[in-house]
Amino acid sequence: MSPAAPPSDRRALPDKAGATAMTRRGWMAGAAATGLGALCPPAAVLAAPRPLPSVRDVPRRWRIGYAESMPYGNYAATLAAILGEFERMGWTGALTGMPYRQGQTDTAGLWSWLAARAGSPVLDFVPDAHATNLTPEGASALVRRLQDPGDIDLMIVMGTVAGVALATDAHRVPVLAFSCTNPVAAGIVASESDTGRDHVWAHLDPRRFQRQLSIFHKTFQFRRLGIAYDDSPTGRAIASLPDIEATAERIGFELVERHVRAPIDHLDQYRYEVDLTAAWEALSREADAVYITYGRWPLDRFSSLVRPFLKRRIPTFSQLGPEEVERGALMSIARADMAGIGHFGAATLARVMAGEPLRHLPQVYFDTPSIAWNAATAATIGYRIPFPALLAADSLHGVL
Repeated sequence: MSPAAPPSDRRALPDKAGATAMTRRGWMAGAAATGLGALCPPAAVLAAPRPLPSVRDVPRRWRIGYAESMPYGNYAATLAAILGEFERMGWTGALTGMPYRQGQTDTAGLWSWLAARAGSPVLDFVPDAHATNLTPEGASALVRRLQDPGDIDLMIVMGTVAGVALATDAHRVPVLAFSCTNPVAAGIVASESDTGRDHVWAHLDPRRFQRQLSIFHKTFQFRRLGIAYDDSPTGRAIASLPDIEATAERIGFELVERHVRAPIDHLDQYRYEVDLTAAWEALSREADAVYITYGRWPLDRFSSLVRPFLKRRIPTFSQLGPEEVERGALMSIARADMAGIGHFGAATLARVMAGEPLRHLPQVYFDTPSIAWNAATAATIGYRIPFPALLAADSLHGVL
């Protein structure tokens, strides 16, 4: 690599000879060597497998509702994966023609289709019990509905905002939350081993973001990492700020922070993107590398928003995953596929409906990470991706 000389307070990007090859095998070996093995406990430590209940173990029909923070690809993918596992388990009829395609963000159409065609012997997907873009007013109305006995028996929830809104003692309907950044920091559940409430549960991958940051630092050896986030309790939880701070302290790099208030509604989106652009412009001048935390931008706007980092040749890591790598972030580590979380989620839902206490069901699940690179971004910032890393990548973007 032959980039322009970096400013004196910024470490140059490592060249091919000095960079660590980002293979999964190499990463695991490096993790063991650098003490990161504790971040990746073997699955057997987390939960021993138990026989799954069948529909014959469910004494009654369950009316299911759904709520999400906003339309989002990972929410739709997680829901579709859970439904696919329900089909495999025999808890629904054949879901042939289910209106889901990889990358879609809409779940409303999927839910309407389910309500009419799921063909389940025990599950009713309630047609009018789908909520998206959950506002405080909408959450309050939904909580009031959950207080009505006989209406909704269980809620599938996606996202931190929706999880925080429905993880409350104001109702007693079981709430199972998925795709939340850090459910413990957000107050959705109390800990990995105890949800804190009898009717609330959340999927946890408690060291996911520490793993991401360890990989990013191992690759680029940055001294100053830039982050931008909404400096509110929910915003800090969405960004998983405690994990970022803990990793910075453990590895020994400085955080360069900018705060951007999340949009209140769609009318506030323009202000949000203007503020975000200013924050990212500042970080592109002050940080060696940038960790792009979860945000409220549409994916089709990401390529424009990320330009300051390309212009100043700043490595970027997407907390979200390959969706943003495809649109200009340099790299990410994400879930290889949705089958594992689909099975974990469907199994947990099945156990609840078969009568197992929700509070102490396993919450921790993680699977093999997926490595994503953007070759065009790498070329733009003057970074040569090591050849073994290219061979190991699950997705490679920006290649003609």
